[in-house]
This record gives sequence, C-alpha cells and structure tokens, in this order.
Amino acid sequence: MKLLRTKAKIFKTLSAILWAMLLLGSAEIFAAADDENLALRYTVDLEDTRNHYLTIKVEVPVDSDTTELMMAVWTPGSYLVREYARNIDSMTVTSEGRELEFEKIRKNRWLVETKGIKSFEVSYRLYCNEMSVRTNWVGNQYAMINGAPTFITVPDRLDKQHEVQLLLPRNWTRSATSLKSVGDDPHRFVAENFDELVDSPIVAGNVSVYPFVVGGIEHQLVNVGEAGYWDGTKAATDLKKVVEAHQEMWGVVPYDRYMFINMIVESGGGLEHDNSSVLMTSRWSFRDRGRYKSWLSLASHEFFHTWNIRRLRPKSLVTYDYENEVYTDSLWIAEGITSYYEDLLLLRAGLLSRSEFLSRLSGNVEVVQRTGGRKLQSLKDSSYDAWIKYYRPDENSSNTRISYYSKGAVAAFLLDARIRKLTKGEKSLDDLMRKLFAEYVTTGYTTEEFRAAASELAGQDLSEWFNSVIDSTDELDYSDIEAIGVVAPYKKPATQAKKEADKKEADKKEADKKEADKKEADKKEADKKEADKKDADKKDADKKDADKKDADKKDADKKDADKKVLSGLSGLKDRLASAVGGMSRSSKSRGRPYLGFRTSAADGIVKVTSVKPDSPASEVGMNIEDEVIAVNGFRITSSVDSRLSQYEVGDELEILISRRGQLMTLNLTIGQLESSSYRLRFVSRPSKEQRRQLDLWLNGKSKQDEKADEKQDEKPAEK
Repeated sequence: MKLLRTKAKIFKTLSAILWAMLLLGSAEIFAAADDENLALRYTVDLEDTRNHYLTIKVEVPVDSDTTELMMAVWTPGSYLVREYARNIDSMTVTSEGRELEFEKIRKNRWLVETKGIKSFEVSYRLYCNEMSVRTNWVGNQYAMINGAPTFITVPDRLDKQHEVQLLLPRNWTRSATSLKSVGDDPHRFVAENFDELVDSPIVAGNVSVYPFVVGGIEHQLVNVGEAGYWDGTKAATDLKKVVEAHQEMWGVVPYDRYMFINMIVESGGGLEHDNSSVLMTSRWSFRDRGRYKSWLSLASHEFFHTWNIRRLRPKSLVTYDYENEVYTDSLWIAEGITSYYEDLLLLRAGLLSRSEFLSRLSGNVEVVQRTGGRKLQSLKDSSYDAWIKYYRPDENSSNTRISYYSKGAVAAFLLDARIRKLTKGEKSLDDLMRKLFAEYVTTGYTTEEFRAAASELAGQDLSEWFNSVIDSTDELDYSDIEAIGVVAPYKKPATQAKKEADKKEADKKEADKKEADKKEADKKEADKKEADKKDADKKDADKKDADKKDADKKDADKKDADKKVLSGLSGLKDRLASAVGGMSRSSKSRGRPYLGFRTSAADGIVKVTSVKPDSPASEVGMNIEDEVIAVNGFRITSSVDSRLSQYEVGDELEILISRRGQLMTLNLTIGQLESSSYRLRFVSRPSKEQRRQLDLWLNGKSKQDEKADEKQDEKPAEK
C-alpha cells in the first residue's frame, strides 16, 4: 500500500509537471501566433517636443534575406502627394546591437539586408512642425500625430497588426485616439492593419475629454488647448444633437465608438476618419455665434464622412495606394454632397434656423456663380484633377477652376430638388444615399452605378441632368427648386435664355416679313393717291410759299426775344450753384465701379494679386505682381478699391505701375460691377404643395412619416 501511495504521488507530480509543460508550451504557441500576426511594434518617444521632434523605434520581424520599408506619401481625404519622408532627419537599422546595411531605393522606400537574422530595429528622428489636420505637430504643450506622415511599415504586411507605445513627457497626463488600448497601459494601442493605423490620429498632452452617449454608443469630444475659452460641456451637448440628426438620417450606425478631436490652435480645417475626426479652430470661436456655428458645421461635415467616403466610397478608393495618386471623378459626391448636408443636418438638429441654413446654402451658390472658372472646368474634371489643381491654387485659380466642394454642394441641392419634384416628395437625396450605402458599402460604386441608382429612385432617366450639371460647364438650371418652396437665384440659365432668344428672333423675322409685304401693298396704293393729289397740291403750293415766308419772319423775331430771356436764366442758375457750393457732376452710371483686379498692401507697397478675365484691368494688360504706384497722379499706399468712391463708372484712370522695375502707365476705363444677386429666398406665398415639400425637405421626413404624423393627429386625445 505504501508503495502504491508512493507511486500515486509520483504520478500526480509527473502529471502536474506535464500539465505545466503543456500549458507553458501552449502559451509559447499562442505568443508565437500573436507575434506572427503582429507585423510591427512602434515606440514613439516624445521627450524632445521643444524642438518639434519625435524619435520612433520600430521592431520588424524578418522572413526573408532582404526587407523593404515604406512610408506613405499622402493622407486619405487630402488628395495631394506630400512626400512625408522629407521629414525624416536621420535613420539607423540595428539587430542585436549590430548595425545593418540599408539603402534608400526610392523617395519613400528603403531596402535592409536581413539575411540570417530574425528581427531588426529601425530608429528614426521625425521633424513635426506643421499645424494641419493631415500632418504632425509636436510642441511643449501637446502633440498631434497622424499615421501616414509618421509610421514606416513593411509594404507586404499592411494587413497585419501594428502596435504603438507612446513615451510621454513627465508633465503630460493623457493621450487619446480611436485605436483600441492594449492591456492596462493607457498609452499603448493596437491597429488591426496599416489602414487603421493611418486612419487613427493620436493626440497627447493635458487634454480635456467630454463623453456623451447617442444610440447606446459612447462618443467623446477631446479638446486640445482649451485655455479657459471653450465650454467643452456645451460643445459636447451640441455635438450630441448633431450625431442624433446624422444617425436618424442614415438609419444605420457603422461604428462602435467615435471621437471628435478638437484642436484649438488658431488654425482651421478638418479631416475625416472611420471612428474619429480632427477639427481645427480658434480659441475665440466659441463665444462668437457665427464662428461657433461654422465650427459645428465643420464637425457635421466630417461626421457625415463617417458614412460618405470613409465607408461608402467610389470603387477606385476602396483600396488605398499609399504611394501613388488614386484618381476618381466622384469627389463632388464625396465632398460636395457632404458639404450640402453639413448645414442641412444642423438645421434638422435644431442648431440653425431656416433662414440661417438658406443663407449658408446661398453662400455656395454665390461662390459658384461668381467664380469665372465654372465656365472652363466641369465638376467631373474638378474631381479628377484634385491632385494637381485643387490643393495647388495660384493667383489664376478662380478664373480657371471650380471647387468640387462649393459647386458639388449646389449640385447636391439641385439633385435633391429634382428627385423630390419628380416623385412629389416620395423620394429624396436622403433615400439615394441610404440606398447607395446599403448596396455599395463593401464594393464601392462606379459613376455609372451612382447615376443609375439616382435615375431609378427618381423614376426618370437623369442622364441629361448629370451630363449638364456634372460633365459640362453649362450654367446651372435652378428651376426645380421652386417645387420645394425656394425662389431661383435667377430665372433661366444662359443656355435656355439663348434658345428663347433664338425663338424670339425667328418670330420677329416672320413678323417683319409680313409687315414688309403689307408695306409694299400700301405703298402701291399710296403712290396712286399721291399722283392724284399732286395736282391739287401744286395749286396750293404757291399760296403756302407766300404764307410761309411771312410766318418765318415772325418766328425769327420771337427766337431773338427767347434767347435773351434764356441767357438771363442761365446766369441766374450759375450764381445759385455757386452760392450752395457748386453742382455735383452728372453721374455717368449709377452702377458700382469695377476695376477687375485685386491688390495687397504691405509697408506702403501695393501689388496686384489677381486679375479677372474680360475685365477693365485685363483689357489694358494689368499683370499679377505689378506694383501700383499712383492713380491719376496721386500716390497710393493701400488698396486701390479705397479710391473707387471718388470715381464713377465710365471715368478714365491713369494708373502708374512698376513692372519688374520698369515704370509704365495704364489708361483704364472704370467698368460696372455686375449687380445680380444669387441669394436664395423662400417663396413668399407658397402653394400648399410647395409648403408641404418645403417641410419634408427641411424637417428630413419622408411622405410615409408625414402620413404617420397625420394619423397620429387624427387620434382622439386621451382622457
């Protein structure tokens, strides 16, 4: 028995050891599996913030004799190649304390010799001193780190996990990002792939966080740089209303957390991400009603992107190529439709009045109609050429280009009105966006698919509409908006006006021909009557001649007398004018004077910054960078427009300029500024149908919602 008990103890001991070995082995297996999935581990050291530097170390597992490294050249949502590798000041590659050979093989790629090693470490210093939503800023108070301009990766492991560990300065307390945390470390995060890493900006410092819940999902407003001027609680309350309006419009929530990163840094702009957005504003914006509304509009815009462009994308943007331009002709959908909804959903959230909304929408109409470039560049081309034009404006841009933001917003408005008009309020752009999200959120849509979906919803082929509004430079036709209770900013587009003018001219020619035929017949009859009458007239001629001579003499005597009287009155008029300080000169025109060029003034030097085509300035050869020295012999040290109050339309100006050191004189005739207003306004006396359509549009309700409300109203009140 004793022996059996001894054997039993030995068996139990061996079993425990075996189980321990199995557990340890399985732990190693699971750890190995995690390591295999984890492509790269980054350590981001923020100790040198006063000099705007990050020191980044990245551990790279090895699976071949050579390993290529890559850095992105652009940021999704901002369509310009920005060459982020230019901010790397130094780089070393080591393995177990030994330096490895590596070489730069492209502007953003490096090749490392990795034969015979299991892993290596890359260490590089990154300069971060550009305050924008797409780049990096590191200072002594806070840091904003974007993925694309920060993290080097391995191009064939973009689908693997990327882990980030932040090392903060001692006096910094918090970091914030939409990335998931790892373990209990509040500054260690993991991205499921490189896309998520690029898509998840990180901020650190002494930031303020204001959480709120909508639809059972936590959202956060993260304020950076409050300085006592921003009421984060009030701003978060308003953002909650914004989120509610967006969720209601889309009818589906595609995220499980969301963060508004609000950089209060005396800058501007915004950039969208899957689960967060970066906003830039001024500390002085919160207490200024207009500027605060614009901040809410910016937040609304970037949040709308959570659906439109972050998840619902043109097919060409479904997979990002981080090293090359990715072209699409649909940025007017991604940005223009978003720009339309940014304020419409603020209205539906109760944060804008109807008049404020219409005023903001009118602003886009004004911009489009007063931009000469609308006549040369279509919305389609504007979208496609964003990489070379939109993000590289120059002094001639307004003359040759149109924004897919502003014209895209107007096109979205017109498309919404057209669908509502054709379906009598049954369908809208809201329905189109929901339909597209349901059908193309995973595959992306083509231009043809977008247009086909719109036509199907409208119950009519909209090809001609898209060809005119999106593909051409035709003037926009605003006639559909009257169906939803809005007065068109002008009656007819130029193309329609030309058709009507041609018809009027044809009608006039026909009328002229009829009149000519009638005149010919009348002439023949008149000739006969005249021949008969000549004889009678001749008899009276002699008598009349004698009478006329007598009358002429009397008339001459009367004119002499009248002349003397008028001469006396003229002298009296001059004396009266002198007594009251002189008469003002007669106006050549009551219109606003217009020169057609703009200037900037610095230290008393006035230079031309832009010249409008077909303007008085362009007609006399005014150039960009001309220095304006004098107007009509008098020195000018500020804007030329400040002198316009002294002149009238039609006046001649002698402008002395210096062009690359050569003095010359330009003789310019003042033109008249176009007086047309493109401001939208509500129909003053809308019909019942217009009023109904207007309410459906602005309130965001469907006709089914309207019927449900009517049934609710019909229910008897509870006792």
